[in-house]
Amino acid sequence: MKRDRHILQKYLDNDLSETELARFEQELNASPELLVDLDLYKEVDDAIADTEVLDFRAQLTDLREETRRSDTGRRVFRFSRPWHYAASAALALLVAIGLATVLGRPLSNNDLFSKYMKPYELVLTNRSVDNEVTQLWMNKAQEHFLKGDFESAIDCFDEVLEINANKMEADFYKGVSHMEIEQHQQASESFTRVIQHDDNLYIQKAEWFLAGCLLAMDETDRARRQLASIASSSNHFYRADAAKILKRMKR
Repeated sequence: MKRDRHILQKYLDNDLSETELARFEQELNASPELLVDLDLYKEVDDAIADTEVLDFRAQLTDLREETRRSDTGRRVFRFSRPWHYAASAALALLVAIGLATVLGRPLSNNDLFSKYMKPYELVLTNRSVDNEVTQLWMNKAQEHFLKGDFESAIDCFDEVLEINANKMEADFYKGVSHMEIEQHQQASESFTRVIQHDDNLYIQKAEWFLAGCLLAMDETDRARRQLASIASSSNHFYRADAAKILKRMKR
């Protein structure tokens, strides 16, 4: 870890003074790298706590009924393979001093996509500026989307965009629908239009999912540039996640 482990642990334990907390949170808001370090440290903390469970499972695994019998005919039960206890202790030590490094190992683009790109919930807004036909097609698109019929949802979003090419809500969710059926090139085209429109509520989301599409298509250089742009934007909702992916990408 590049940061002071003591301060990170005190923060996780809610043990910082008001002054220390204010200073730490100010730095946290200004540093994507610190957000990543804190996230990894949380995982280390959780893993260390889990070693008690691992040790207990090891003991249960090692409790074996020996089939041999004594002279009296009674079965003998005993713990075998005591090396498991040493293994558990070694695991605790490994977790304590090295898990952050292990967690930081590079991942493939596909693994990064699977880990960080989560399904996006469709929430449509009714706007008075939309005519009845537009709203009808949007409602139909929503019905198909919620049923998992993404092809039909795409067709409905296309109808909306035929009526109003600037309906960025339709273009964004059209892109999400394409992502759901792994049509990442088509999805990226929708997200790019939303970004270039530059006057809608979906720009940050579109920037994030465009990065996901580029990962899925193995366009590593473009994905890295897109993620770097997100990570460097101080008010971007996906800033921390973008910084995490950048740290995990293969060089």
